[in-house]
Amino acid sequence: MKFRMKIVLTLLLAVFAAMSLLAVLADLGVLSRAEPASAQARSGYLLRSWDGFIGVFCPPDADEPVTVTDIRVRDLPLSDRIALNGGVAAEDYGRVIRLLEDYGS
Repeated sequence: MKFRMKIVLTLLLAVFAAMSLLAVLADLGVLSRAEPASAQARSGYLLRSWDGFIGVFCPPDADEPVTVTDIRVRDLPLSDRIALNGGVAAEDYGRVIRLLEDYGS
């Protein structure tokens, strides 16, 4: 009986720990269910990887970029490369400039 009680208590602690971890990750925004950038930005701009460089697309669903930067995607951190593969939405040109400054530094 003692052994069974220990197992039940251990399982309860494990469930509580998992729920706590999920709550922390949700607060940090790690678990947010963001829409893909193409769905977010029906108008505006989209930054996306294009031939190894960052391309700026306007409208976001355009087949070819309006401009291609000299910023190499492979030189960026992994998280930025992943984001650019999916597309990074920018609502206006000012935001495009700020994003490119961040990627370029």
